[in-house]
Amino acid sequence: MKFFRVKVAVTDLAVSIVTLQLPVPLHAPDQPVKSESADVVAVRVTAVPALKLEAQAPPQSIPAGEEVTVPVPVPPLFTVSAKV
Repeated sequence: MKFFRVKVAVTDLAVSIVTLQLPVPLHAPDQPVKSESADVVAVRVTAVPALKLEAQAPPQSIPAGEEVTVPVPVPPLFTVSAKV
């Protein structure tokens, strides 16, 4: 037999609620109006290297034949999935 418990939250309620808005607070002065500037020209120059010498520089490079992962990863025996 299962028993269920009921949670109860008691809330006080006022008969009337009054909301007041204070006068507008002081703010920074307005920013000056933007004006159109004179005509301008933009130039972009991008330099591309002529040649790339190494694909991977030492000490990151791995000598051929030494690409080994130790210990060998073991596949999981089971997986857990959940629907959310």
